Amino acid sequence: MHEILPALRNVDVVGPLDFAQKGKKEQDKARKLSLFRNSHFHFFAILQENIFIWVSACIMRKIDGSQGEGGGSVLRLATAFALVNQEEITINNIRKRRPVPGLRPQHLFGLRALTEFCGGELEGGNVGSESITFRPEANWKRDLQVKITTAGSIGLVLQTLQIGMLATSQKELDIKFQGGATFGKWAPSVPYIENVTWKIFGKMGYKLGLTIDRHGFYPKGGAKVNVRLYSPTQLNGIELERTPSIQEAIIVSIATNHLKKSSVAERQVEPVRKNLSEKSIETSTKISYVDANNPGSGILVYSPSGDSVIAGDSVGEKRKSAEKVGQLALNQYLETFTSQSSVDSYLADQILPIMALAHSSSSFSTPKITGHTQTNIQLIKDFTDVQISIENQENVNYISIDV
Repeated sequence: MHEILPALRNVDVVGPLDFAQKGKKEQDKARKLSLFRNSHFHFFAILQENIFIWVSACIMRKIDGSQGEGGGSVLRLATAFALVNQEEITINNIRKRRPVPGLRPQHLFGLRALTEFCGGELEGGNVGSESITFRPEANWKRDLQVKITTAGSIGLVLQTLQIGMLATSQKELDIKFQGGATFGKWAPSVPYIENVTWKIFGKMGYKLGLTIDRHGFYPKGGAKVNVRLYSPTQLNGIELERTPSIQEAIIVSIATNHLKKSSVAERQVEPVRKNLSEKSIETSTKISYVDANNPGSGILVYSPSGDSVIAGDSVGEKRKSAEKVGQLALNQYLETFTSQSSVDSYLADQILPIMALAHSSSSFSTPKITGHTQTNIQLIKDFTDVQISIENQENVNYISIDV
């Protein structure tokens, strides 16, 4: 076919002046020859186009959305890495094993924001869809308005965008979130992202900042958060090691004004302060009561340690006492503290994708390997040539990311 097409392109097409110079028989003969040549050229042109489409479809990356933990993390990581690689991707079987399969509103907010950021195309982006195709571009936006009409997690949307931002360098992105939650179940709180996750990224050369104008909680959301991301000229790897001892912890306790009479913010702090005091760890406390669309609360406890930050957070819920909320955040903190690990189990899956895109190798330790971490490791291996190894010693998992 490669030999035929050039020959057909060079064929002289018979025009009106040629017909005027020929007799009727020659005109008919020339007309038939012209039609024959043009029809064959048209046929091969269509054939060539269809072959191109077929080959493109064959090489397009396809991801099984039910793999690993089978939830939203597959969507977030796969689409963000597709943007970094500038490759079209299809994800099937989205949340296949969940009670309600397919895309939920909270997943769509992140997918649409990523698509808008790069000027790409999202096919199948509807609630309930079990398959999407994402076609990234490099038409970068400088500003994004992300409207979250539910109590969806702002933190999970940021997880997608903070990876996708690494598709370009020396760029800034301003994001205005309207709606959504700053604290939520099964998601990092916005204070956690600001004081823990992004502190580590900052030491890798990746600068990110945010301000919270209004907090949001389940079920109404309604948060207002401004974010600025700076893509680094070079993202450096990092070895996260703890200092031998921790002497101070910071406690951030937030509750809405609806709960002020019940002293919810103070009561969340008490079990944390009491336990850490017994371990000779001094605490500084930031207690805030805020306006929000409905009652809600949350707490974060963290300690900078070497290049890392150990932490725990928790969100208030109905029929869960303020003291219990504080205790849950403390338990997460203590799991990392007592094991001498450098990051908590939930931070591990958040930092792995960023480390995989760095220009040098990284390492850290964590108390346990969660389903999200296992899923992220597999997806990173699918999209990159990075080698990730895990070694377990005395119930601590040492993870190395070799780039």
